[in-house]
Amino acid sequence: MPREFALPSLSESERALLAGPGTRLRTGIHRQVSSDLWRAGAWQTAPDGTPVWRVALRSPGAVAIRMEFRNFQVGAGRVWLHNGAQFAGPYSEGGPYGDGHFWSAAVASMAASGSVILEYEPAAGSDPPSGDPPFGIANIAHRARGISQSTAPQSTTPQSAAAQPADAGTSDGADYCQLDPNCYASWQPAMAMVGEMEFEDGGSEYLCSGSLVATRDNSMKPYLLTAGHCINSEAAARTVEVFWTYQTSSCGATPPASNASSTKSTLGADLIDSGTIEQGDYSLLLLKDIPTGVVFSGWDPSDPPMQAALVGIHHPAGSWKRISFGERTGDATVEIGSDTAPGNLYLEIQWDQGRVQPGSSGSPLFSSPGVIVGTLTYGPEDPPLTACEISPSVAGYGRFSNTYQNLQSYFEDWPAATVTPAPASLNFHILNNAAPAAQTVQLTSQTTGQVAFRIRSDAPWIGVSATSGQISAASPAAVKISVDPSQVPQPGQYAGTVTLLAGTAAPQFINVTATVTAPESNVSATVTPAVVTQVNGAWNFQMQLAETAGVATQLTALKINGTDYSGNIGAWFGTTQIAAHGSIQASLAASGVAAGPQYFEFWGIDGASGQTWYRVASTTFR
Repeated sequence: MPREFALPSLSESERALLAGPGTRLRTGIHRQVSSDLWRAGAWQTAPDGTPVWRVALRSPGAVAIRMEFRNFQVGAGRVWLHNGAQFAGPYSEGGPYGDGHFWSAAVASMAASGSVILEYEPAAGSDPPSGDPPFGIANIAHRARGISQSTAPQSTTPQSAAAQPADAGTSDGADYCQLDPNCYASWQPAMAMVGEMEFEDGGSEYLCSGSLVATRDNSMKPYLLTAGHCINSEAAARTVEVFWTYQTSSCGATPPASNASSTKSTLGADLIDSGTIEQGDYSLLLLKDIPTGVVFSGWDPSDPPMQAALVGIHHPAGSWKRISFGERTGDATVEIGSDTAPGNLYLEIQWDQGRVQPGSSGSPLFSSPGVIVGTLTYGPEDPPLTACEISPSVAGYGRFSNTYQNLQSYFEDWPAATVTPAPASLNFHILNNAAPAAQTVQLTSQTTGQVAFRIRSDAPWIGVSATSGQISAASPAAVKISVDPSQVPQPGQYAGTVTLLAGTAAPQFINVTATVTAPESNVSATVTPAVVTQVNGAWNFQMQLAETAGVATQLTALKINGTDYSGNIGAWFGTTQIAAHGSIQASLAASGVAAGPQYFEFWGIDGASGQTWYRVASTTFR
């Protein structure tokens, strides 16, 4: 084992976040990693002489860990995250998306230590390694429980008619009335169309279900259909892991304990488009690839008739794959928290056998094996009752007929021409919260005819001058990209993307980086006079702190000869604040002190950047 870096136990606020209600099934939370991680890591030499930088990272109580890499530029070097048996990676160059920012796949914590190991191997033939590796770790995802275990219950009314997103709240795993799809021969082929999705978004880790969907011409493009309230950003899509065979091997077989041995897709996806709950709650992702054995589902752009028998296949409570049987009932407009699901955009299904539970959201509704007519959005609130105790049990599916109207060009795989941005990477520097000048990106196409394109900012701090337009080989276009300093107030480096979509062509990206800096103060500390002569039994002297860099700062602590006088700062100086290019003074008289050198220590912090400082001054009492 390498040396270990251990994060503290979860704080009360972190535990509260894990236990709190939400619109998605939360399986973990993000935790910041300090620079102490690099001091814990160390260079070692493998048996074959290869230098390797290694560190073990532990987050107490985590059953699995993912890492968020930033500024990742390792060239031909390789980086792994592993537990000795399960590996994530290797990752090379600028990471999977080439922009130096990505989340690793998840690795289960080692049973003995609760840690995972991070290793970096430099490129062969590179200079002898020293110092820190060429990447940073911004956060980890602390998975708080096994996938099929529950989070804390939410408050609700027994047998309430109110609705919730189907992956909101929690339950104690998959309920007793859930059914194994392997026990229904006609539905076994459809099992290979449905996967369990894990992803990172907004400071937490979540779980939903989704289905692989075919195009009209069977282009084999790996489109994944899920709910819009599950994933609706490019940043979240890039963290997706899809597990396809988290299921029993046959009817009556021992259920799998976790998805660890499931076949899964390559890490990451791109967001094609999504709609809110008010718009029908849909999201279409383009996966990096799919493993052998996965099957594309068909679809029907017309709605099934009333009372039609319909089937859902899903991952309730993050458990292994299940099946539910029901029929279409009357349409209803439903309030889901602060959102409204219009009745004309949803199919209401009353279950006869099986149920949906938290984690089922985004799963497909089938009219026949392999034909999708809807995507799960909401189900009945269940606590304190179990899902199986609620009767009748009604769930709402976003109509595929609506999804089809919004994403028709992708499902039909209409011809498309690529629109290329240049440059494809932009860097902005934000100093003192001042907005930098916008930058121009040229858009070109090789097509002689007009090509319609759409532009989407995938981060709230990135602005675009136009969201759509037309282009041809003879008439290129230009778009201005800007950044909003108010959305990134803290110093650091931020990475985001602008997505460029043209018909059914693969998305093109403009990688945007913003470096936010606040200049540091420069405080000089003096005690005058340099030699203080005792007069009438007292030494009279003055302390002065002067700021010379033009950055306001604050004096936070003061010690004299090792004794803490921080509580006297306000009384002695009249303030704790030091203005830009300003100074503060304190005139004091000391008695009962031994003659000789006197040492004064000052600590402070810059409000804008959070940068701390320390100064020492001295004088001599004679």
